[in-house]
Amino acid sequence: MPDLSKVDILLLLKYNTELEAFMLESNKIEGEYELNPNDLFVAREAYLGIKDLKHIKGMHHNITAHLKVDWSGKWRTVNVKVGNHKPPDWQEVPELMLRYWSNFDRMDSWQAHNEFEHIHPFQDFNGRMGRLIWLSKAIQEGYRFNIPFLQKYYYQTLSH
Repeated sequence: MPDLSKVDILLLLKYNTELEAFMLESNKIEGEYELNPNDLFVAREAYLGIKDLKHIKGMHHNITAHLKVDWSGKWRTVNVKVGNHKPPDWQEVPELMLRYWSNFDRMDSWQAHNEFEHIHPFQDFNGRMGRLIWLSKAIQEGYRFNIPFLQKYYYQTLSH
């Protein structure tokens, strides 16, 4: 974890319960009803801000570490289909993610989330990672936790 100021530590303590509730909500969307081992750690990272693509891959590795799979923290090497959406070919993912990151600072929470989900860079856990990216950007935009409102706010930003 990065060096934290006293203010960062106090805010993390203040929002720890909300981060836990956010991760529980995120997991429910995926049909899971409890926290996975590193969920809170990764939520805290998102709260503090995403630094670069290596950080995104590291967060993915942390959130999937309990699965003990070889694709954890790596761009996908297979083509996938998500509902009716066919993400770009897996061979395009590294370049698309470089382009994504080059525009990341100019994106709002909605755009950062939707573009990430369109690329679908990982073999699995893209939904959770997208919601963590959304959370990180939403916090920068001034969003403060109100968990009963979370799912409604999340889905409203997706309908942009």
